[in-house]
Amino acid sequence: MSNLKTTHFIRQFMKILKHLTTIVLITLFTSCTTNTTIEEIDDEIEFTAKTIEIILTTSQLEFDEIMVSYYDFDLSEWVYGPMQFTYDAEGNPEPITITLNDYAYNTIEGEAYRKNNLESSLKVQVYIDEVLHFETESIGTELEWAHVDFNYTIDE
Repeated sequence: MSNLKTTHFIRQFMKILKHLTTIVLITLFTSCTTNTTIEEIDDEIEFTAKTIEIILTTSQLEFDEIMVSYYDFDLSEWVYGPMQFTYDAEGNPEPITITLNDYAYNTIEGEAYRKNNLESSLKVQVYIDEVLHFETESIGTELEWAHVDFNYTIDE
């Protein structure tokens, strides 16, 4: 009987020793890693400033005014207000272009909408360094205003 107790004790001791060894190894491994601070990580991340162009177009062939809002990360505030489309000599609408130079952020947030029920399209295109990355269009109805969001995450 004594032999059985000793064998059982040795098995239990080995299990505990195995668990303790695992904990010690994990602790040793994590304590040997470098302590990189957030500031050091931010310094290591390189982000190339870009030129962002947000181009809004309409199919409305006469006076068209839209409400536009977008977040300006440099100012840390929303830019909001009405914008009117202009028309060339032949009556064709010219696009409204919002240009953000030296844009060093990875998110673009904004929207545009027409505050009336004109059955005309409202379209937004987002260009990053002259390459189209995002495009969406909305057509107003008698019951719904034309509305486009231009929320976009820039993948580096």
